[in-house]
Order: sequence, then structure tokens, then C-alpha cells
Amino acid sequence: MKCFYHADQDAVAICKSCCRGLCRECVADVPPGVACRNRCEAEVAAINLIMARSKTAYQKTGAAHRRNAVATLICGLLFLGFGLLPVLVSRDFGAFFLVPLGCVFLLWSRFSYLSGKQICEVEPGNNPGGSSS
Repeated sequence: MKCFYHADQDAVAICKSCCRGLCRECVADVPPGVACRNRCEAEVAAINLIMARSKTAYQKTGAAHRRNAVATLICGLLFLGFGLLPVLVSRDFGAFFLVPLGCVFLLWSRFSYLSGKQICEVEPGNNPGGSSS
């Protein structure tokens, strides 16, 4: 393969951004990878940053789902409590509409917890919905 910019020289690397062959004069080292000197270096640096951030995306997303589960659990218990307390104490059904809302929050909490648990079990690089070969 020849250099994209110097057709008379052999390529020693391929740009991570534009996939062009590069000779020793045209290559810029942007670990982990190489780029076209003075052309694609910023793009390759951005690609590297995105790839580094994506390595922890599953763990961060799963933790956010679990925090959401705790918050919605607390809200659900509060709605249930404020809906049932007047009924139990003074037979006043005025706030009973809070009980179904509390149940909705409790279900939301459960689904959020299960979703967070499922996300955390997925390891980057594995196909979560695919079959094993």
C-alpha cells in the first residue's frame, strides 16, 4: 500500500479517522492509534476519548438505575403511607387516591432496579442479546 499523500512512498500506518495509508512523514502518533499529521489528529483524539469513556458506560448507567430505584421506592412508600394513614386512623378516604400512585412508584422502583442489575451484568465487548458461538 502506498501513502495517500505521497504516492511514491510505502504506507507504514493507516489513519484511525479517515483510514488512509500514511508514510513516515505523514503519520502522527495519537495513542492508541495514528492520524494524518496536521489533518486528523483532533478527530482521532476525540475518537480515543469517546472510546475511553464508553468503557465505563454500563457501570455508570447501571448505578444510575439503582439510585433511581431507591428514590422511587422512597416516593412509593411515602405515597402509600400518606394514602393509608388517614384511612387507618380516622376512616377518612380523602387521600386514598395516593395509594395507587404509591403502587405505581413501587413498580417503577422494581423495574428500575432490575434494569440496573441487568445493565451492570453486561460486560463491554460482549453481545448482550446475541447467541454464544
